[in-house]
Amino acid sequence: MASNRGDCTSKDRLKWTQHLHEQFEKAVTQLGGPDRATPKGILKLMGVEDLTIFHVKSHLQKYRMSKYIPESNSRGKVESRSIPELLPNFGSTSAAQLYEALRMQMEVQLRLNDHDEVQKRLKMKMEAQARFIEGKTDELRSKDAMITRRQQAIKTYCPPTSLPPLCEDPEVVIDTRHASKRTRIHHDFSTDQFYEFEQYYQEPQYNDATFESWQW
Repeated sequence: MASNRGDCTSKDRLKWTQHLHEQFEKAVTQLGGPDRATPKGILKLMGVEDLTIFHVKSHLQKYRMSKYIPESNSRGKVESRSIPELLPNFGSTSAAQLYEALRMQMEVQLRLNDHDEVQKRLKMKMEAQARFIEGKTDELRSKDAMITRRQQAIKTYCPPTSLPPLCEDPEVVIDTRHASKRTRIHHDFSTDQFYEFEQYYQEPQYNDATFESWQW
């Protein structure tokens, strides 16, 4: 068991030399580039002893990353750099470490995005509450102004001191001695105005003594 573990450890710690890397690049080119090449196909084309698919897969991931990391030179052009230039300790750097670093970076970015989304929703909620409170305040002010106008209209209204004659036509017989004239005042609360005087008559209340005084 100990010998097997030692063999696996030695295989996992395989160091990619310049010659081995050139064979790797040649196999990748034959398979159509880093995007189309597969670890199984690269391993078959290289035909190197003690080289496992794990080694090829890890190296392919690093190779793809190096191709998508540009660098600007003094002329402003973008060029791709080789793996030894990007990673000085390329032999000791594992794919698991790179994956863990990328995963942590993605988690931080997701947290920042979630924080920005929460702040945005909170701002929208506060703005909606402010608009609601402003609308209610304007409504209360409008009601207070209407009540004030009604009170002023009631205070400034002066009823007439004299009323027109009950009836100017002598042919119409109305007993003015016993009929009481009443006046109705209509107030339109929707417009805060007083209008139209309606006159009506209230029949007198008779009793036996009244009829006796009318007898001839």
